[in-house]
Amino acid sequence: MVAAILAIITIGWREWSLRESGSGPALALQPGLWAWQRNLVRKAEPDSTVVVGSSRISFGFDQDEWVRCGGGPRPFMLAWPAICPRPQLHDFATDESFHGTLLVGVTPGFFFCSSANSIPMRVQQFVALARHWGPADDIEQRCRFLLEPRFSILLNGETSLLTWLRYRLDLPQRAGQLPAFRDSRFFWIDEHCRGRLIEGFEKRPEEIQVVCNWLQTWLATQTLYPPGNLDLIVQEVVADVQKIRARGGRVIFVRFPSTGWYRDDERVQQPRVAYWDRLIRETGCLGIHFEDYPELSGFDCPENSHLTQPDAIKFTRRLYAIVASQSKRGKHD
Repeated sequence: MVAAILAIITIGWREWSLRESGSGPALALQPGLWAWQRNLVRKAEPDSTVVVGSSRISFGFDQDEWVRCGGGPRPFMLAWPAICPRPQLHDFATDESFHGTLLVGVTPGFFFCSSANSIPMRVQQFVALARHWGPADDIEQRCRFLLEPRFSILLNGETSLLTWLRYRLDLPQRAGQLPAFRDSRFFWIDEHCRGRLIEGFEKRPEEIQVVCNWLQTWLATQTLYPPGNLDLIVQEVVADVQKIRARGGRVIFVRFPSTGWYRDDERVQQPRVAYWDRLIRETGCLGIHFEDYPELSGFDCPENSHLTQPDAIKFTRRLYAIVASQSKRGKHD
């Protein structure tokens, strides 16, 4: 009895502390959520708008603001943290029922990564799960929708003492070593796969530094993989774009903001002329790069890679205006 009471008190305290820190209940990042959303697209109108990419567009694109601007039915969000969107693009290219609009977020390190890089390429498993979705998968995801939005402690690792200690013990760093790989929950995701930075994150310098350290360590680990074959990547993307266009669909590439040291690293690892400019030139698609439009530049990413929720709304509003303007001019149809 005493043990049960102590357990309830401990769980209650942890739930309260998570909510006080801005980490309210949220759905877990797991493939079933993506697959569920992908299969909703299959049931939707074939001319739907779908957003694919990695976390920058997931956090930085506000579906409701797009609709308020006149963007028709609410776009589907299939962007996902730390994945390569090329398998997503290929998935829609081979889906004969789709002839809508794909908004593709281009984060250079993920978009142009090697096919051998298992972390961003894990999205291939998501695609396979969606195609082979069964009754057991459906039941599991429905249970997650029922329970996860109600309890913060259901998030992976939140009830583990070892995980809690690992992320909070700040031991001295040895000279010449990368920062400790301490993941930090700085965002949450909803049932529509839309991600958002935790409210107020931009006002917490210590948490920002933890995330910056994590991102820097992540970038360093990516050098262990061979670089992507740019010629082959562009060739495959062009082929997928052509298939979508042949059915009356449209592909728009969007480069969301990055700042500071992260942007500097991208300039070195994926120079714009060799990567972004070539992608847009050879696909013939509309490409919207934040540095090309004054209204899209000037945003401050707290940890140099993602927009806050208020900025995401502003960015989406301005992005919609640019897309609408280009469409009226008949460019890149």
